[in-house]
Order: sequence, then C-alpha cells, then structure tokens
Amino acid sequence: MTKRTHLLIFILTIGVFGIINTEMGVIGLLPSIANHFNVSISKAGLLVSLFALTIAASGPTLPLLFSGINRKKVMLLGLGLNILINRTKMFVLR
Repeated sequence: MTKRTHLLIFILTIGVFGIINTEMGVIGLLPSIANHFNVSISKAGLLVSLFALTIAASGPTLPLLFSGINRKKVMLLGLGLNILINRTKMFVLR
C-alpha cells in the first residue's frame, strides 16, 4: 500500500472513532437528560440502547445496499454527512 492509502485509512479510522465516541458520549449525560425531560435514568438510557440496536441492524444490511459503490466513497459520504449534520445542529440549537 502507498503512503496515501495509509493516510486515508488513518483518517477514516479516526473519523469512525470520533463518530462512535460522539454517539456513545451520551452515557455520561444520562442523569442530566433524565432530569431535563423528567424521566427515569433507565428510560433515558433507551437512547443508548436505540443507538446500539440501530448499529446492530445496519451492520449487516448497509454493506449489502452499498456493495456496488466504491467503499472509500461511501465512507467519505458518511463522514461528510455526519460533519454536515453536526455543524447544522450546532447552529440550530443556539
């Protein structure tokens, strides 16, 4: 593999790591979320369960759906959408 390929794999790996950490970061905020919405911590914990269920369901199906498309393009599209959505959310929530 070339140096460019190694760099791209590293960037994609860091991106996936960031996405997963961002989504699972809600675990530390569960008491605050539960207080804000006046629900129990266990009900607020369903956020984490829903995310895990979504990942488990999409894990085997998305590769089948995107098998005809270049993997690098699909990964970059996913990272780009995540960045766009998070940036939009940052301005909407202010």
